[in-house]
Amino acid sequence: MTDTLLRPTAFALAHLTLVDMGPLRGTTSLPLTDEEGKPTNLFLMMGPNGSGKTTILDAIYRAMALLSSRAHNEYGNDALDSGDGGLQLDARVVLDDGARSRAFMLSIVAGGPGLLKDWTADELETAEVDEQIVLAFQRRSATEAVLRAQTSHPSAVSFHDAVIAQLGDQPRDLFETAAGYPTVLYFPSNRGIRRPPRENAITRPAGYGYAPAHLFDTDGASWASSLDNLFVWFAWLDDGRDERCRDIVNSLVFRGTKRLGAVDRQNLFVPVEVQETGASHRLDQLSSGERQLVQLVVRIASHMAGSTIVLIDETEQHLHVVMRRRLMAIMKDWAKSYPQLAFLFTSHQPDTFRLLAPSRAEPGLRKSASLVKPRYRPGQ
Repeated sequence: MTDTLLRPTAFALAHLTLVDMGPLRGTTSLPLTDEEGKPTNLFLMMGPNGSGKTTILDAIYRAMALLSSRAHNEYGNDALDSGDGGLQLDARVVLDDGARSRAFMLSIVAGGPGLLKDWTADELETAEVDEQIVLAFQRRSATEAVLRAQTSHPSAVSFHDAVIAQLGDQPRDLFETAAGYPTVLYFPSNRGIRRPPRENAITRPAGYGYAPAHLFDTDGASWASSLDNLFVWFAWLDDGRDERCRDIVNSLVFRGTKRLGAVDRQNLFVPVEVQETGASHRLDQLSSGERQLVQLVVRIASHMAGSTIVLIDETEQHLHVVMRRRLMAIMKDWAKSYPQLAFLFTSHQPDTFRLLAPSRAEPGLRKSASLVKPRYRPGQ
């Protein structure tokens, strides 16, 4: 089954294990499944500031980013790059060689300690997979590159090679779900929209193509990475994506108070039209909460792959309670509508837990929550 590329048709996170990363000292084991052992599509982490919630999201992002190449200059995480820390991200993946499909537990392993969780036969049976396959990355010293380990399982290597072969593939539409290639869309707490540098060019948006990991902090640091340029690009493609994307924002975020108008093709930006006064302004002049929601819905709709994991740090950031309810409603609706879309998000607001309601069954949703606490070794 490893003579050809093994293309993923499904990918869902199942478990994360960390060793000595950030405030999480010792071994941290975090199941990302519901009470029945199935991967969740809504997973909430709660805890005070400094407890390790961001450390967990960053670890998932770093593990997925390793899939972009066979070799990396560094892990991009101090604990991993020093050799002291370790991580293992486990995902239930279905791989297809063109003749048949098989389900595996894929373990992406990085850092000095090596394999951190060896799945038992009972656990594999509960996950409904054939076997555990390991994709390991290692560096022999702090001055050497991070390389895919030769000890990696052949099926994991074939999966990894298939992901690399897919890099840069352009989405055909919004909510692209044609193939099962995995991607993480990471929205850290410093996300938002700012006014991009002035440019008079229609430019292919930076990062607009398949990648196993995308990071969206403050949009607009450059013209190519701005939302204005993304809308201008969609308008230039003239395939309906521009209108559909604006409709998503207008219906889910503004709800009649404002609306995104057609792209200003002369000045290359998308205007926000205020319904009550008839005035218009740019995206960066929205309220902080509106900027957050616009960025989230546009980037998720535009950058979705076949299997998408959305990481959102501090969902309450700049959002009052009405906006927080609106965000939760969007996440629930999209998780129901797109079976291979999942959200992992953090909060320290009790009402976020109540809005998620992990113990209440809802059709199409697999929910769970975890309380994250910092752990220190004696003497620290």
